[in-house]
Amino acid sequence: MFYVLGWIFMVIAGIFLIAKRVAPESELLNSFEKTHSFRYTVITFLIAAGVMFIGNGVVVKNEEWREHALIQVEDRNGTIGIFQGEEQKAAIAYDNPPKEKEEYKTSLLVWDKYANLELSLKKKGEEQAVRIEASDSECSRYNEEAYSVPVTFYFEESGLWKIIVENDYEVIGEIVLEVKK
Repeated sequence: MFYVLGWIFMVIAGIFLIAKRVAPESELLNSFEKTHSFRYTVITFLIAAGVMFIGNGVVVKNEEWREHALIQVEDRNGTIGIFQGEEQKAAIAYDNPPKEKEEYKTSLLVWDKYANLELSLKKKGEEQAVRIEASDSECSRYNEEAYSVPVTFYFEESGLWKIIVENDYEVIGEIVLEVKK
């Protein structure tokens, strides 16, 4: 939204500048009583566009850390399981929210059978990620499309955490969840 508004303001400023170059005696430019008012109007539109682009950058940066929604996935027996993550990418079983300084045993759901699954845990605001090996030998079919792998996490602190699921250093999916105190 901010990105689109930024471009709209840029186009309006461009129209004013083109009109000044092409038709300096037009109705549009004659509506400005002083040359300073035209300059201030164009500068205002350009500043507004810049603010919109900056706002878009802030929103996009924070979007990466939005907690994933709960999804429902049906297993082979027709039972519906609740998972947190993205369908067709990666999700974890959601029985209860994870808590800090407690082991969190759950299962990872991926939509393809991978040979070298690796998980990384990253807390919001930190650069380093903790790598966790996923046991490929315990991978079992959840339904016709998805596979389940048991995993155990340990979160040091409460807050937003991202679980990055990789296969041979290629990111399959990311799961953002909130760890409670």
